[in-house]
Amino acid sequence: MKYKFIVKPPAKKEYRKEFLKFKKEFSAEEEFAEKEGLKNAKNLVKKAIEEGFDRIIIVGGDGLLNEAVNGIMEETQEKISANFVLGIIPTGSGNNFAKELEITKDIKGAFNVIRNDKKISIDIGKANDRYFINCISFGFDGLVNKMANEMKEKYPFLPRQLSYLMAALNEMITKIPEFEIKIRGEIGFEGKITSAAVTNSQSYGGIFKINPGAKIDDGKFNVCLIEPVGKIRALIDIYKVIKGTHTHLPEVKTFLASFLNISSPDILFYEMDGEVPEPGKEYQIDIFPKAINFLAP
Repeated sequence: MKYKFIVKPPAKKEYRKEFLKFKKEFSAEEEFAEKEGLKNAKNLVKKAIEEGFDRIIIVGGDGLLNEAVNGIMEETQEKISANFVLGIIPTGSGNNFAKELEITKDIKGAFNVIRNDKKISIDIGKANDRYFINCISFGFDGLVNKMANEMKEKYPFLPRQLSYLMAALNEMITKIPEFEIKIRGEIGFEGKITSAAVTNSQSYGGIFKINPGAKIDDGKFNVCLIEPVGKIRALIDIYKVIKGTHTHLPEVKTFLASFLNISSPDILFYEMDGEVPEPGKEYQIDIFPKAINFLAP
């Protein structure tokens, strides 16, 4: 087996130590990803596949993992070789998907997951022309992620979970946004929402258990819609979302779906795996069941 480690710089000291130990045991190389250009993670993954690496290990968080997934799915035209496996050493600030796989943030422990080479097959989502591994969410969530990313850039010492929470509280204190949306596909909905979360896993934002019980290999998205409420109720709701006890609330609607179309007459902000791309008005969302083999405990 040939291992390629794709690393978000700067690499942590613990990672360097464990990588050098790993390299003595296995055929392993590493490359450092750049934010843009030929050496971004998506292009490095494509290159590694073309060079015959059958184990690609992402050293970073959800954003780097998202780029890698897009590189894999594009390179293989949505068909993954049975021998190819993706892994992660979670060194990001959110690491939502690594948590879903129960991969420890302890770097030595994460390397042991790679060594054990236990594989599972996971679903991959696609919204318009971009793939995602954990979630795509609209409205309030997009605005919160945008603000949280700006906070993290300005105050890098802030824990990711705290930046999300501060951004969410700030949005609620100023003005809770409302968005007019229409959902078509396996489910139907038309009306105003504060947020709409389409997830492969249970959580996003590090601390928000938006779709408790969601499974990453059942061929279905879990969809959670939250309709507008007042500020006091919104504060209660956000606490319940953190705990995953919100699904019984009258303003909350949950569904299962394998495809759906979400549209709005206005620009609809969104986030995808923690990143905030340019917003639009319409999104076609599909799932690719068990599309990628992944290393897990």
